[in-house]
Amino acid sequence: MTRNSALIAAPDRGWLNGFGNLFRKESGQWWGTWQWVIQVFIWLAIVNGMLAMVLLAAPKIEAAQASHEIAAAEAAAAIQALAQTAVMVFFIFSGLAPAVGVVIIAQDALVGERQSGTAAWVLSKPISRLAFMASKLASDALGILITMVLAQGVVAYTIYKVGTGISLPIPGCLAALGLLYLALLFYLSLTYLLGVLFHSRGPVIGIPLLVIFGNNLAGLLPWLGKVMPWNLVMDLGPDRPALAVLLAQGQPLPTILPILGTLALTIIFIAVALWRFQREEF
Repeated sequence: MTRNSALIAAPDRGWLNGFGNLFRKESGQWWGTWQWVIQVFIWLAIVNGMLAMVLLAAPKIEAAQASHEIAAAEAAAAIQALAQTAVMVFFIFSGLAPAVGVVIIAQDALVGERQSGTAAWVLSKPISRLAFMASKLASDALGILITMVLAQGVVAYTIYKVGTGISLPIPGCLAALGLLYLALLFYLSLTYLLGVLFHSRGPVIGIPLLVIFGNNLAGLLPWLGKVMPWNLVMDLGPDRPALAVLLAQGQPLPTILPILGTLALTIIFIAVALWRFQREEF
């Protein structure tokens, strides 16, 4: 502690100025409250609850085999089909329900603070606008990774193994969860971009929700399926299976275009949001 009363100048970190303090503040809203617990249990109930309901059929198949109602080969085939369905259900619901949660969480990051005047007050301090945006994006991205992807993936893997007796390859499962995370980051970045462009909640919530449930457009405009995140977590047709499902089962990918397209759009959304926020008037 200094002995004189002179103020000690804090170093100016340029575009990162204030990022550390802002990131700790934003992270505190995730980890310093019950929000992370609530998020884990919400998606545990929805996503893994649905997975558990699907796998309830497995004991019935085993009981039928034990009572000789079906042959062992038929029971094994039924378990395999059930296991395939379970993986598909997990990634479909993980790509839809948590995506809606991401939009709800992210829509308040800018619109809410701008309407309340909090953003203008914070930006009147010696912090950069890029640090303001980046801290919010980083804290939300970390919270989503842990509560909506990793926690749900660990529980789902356990439920799947207990329910089917089948062990999926761990590297493939981690890669599949990576695709799921990429899809959620796409919706996070899109919502942040819309939060910069619009000052009301309607379009900031409505447009991402239309995109989330717009996978049917891939049938009308096939090129959309090659750049949007839909094919990462769900089938877009008999010849376009969900890429995450293939990875989870240790199978090769027929294409990586949806991965590259989703990644490119996510980066573009973030870059445009940061650029536009630099020119925002408060």
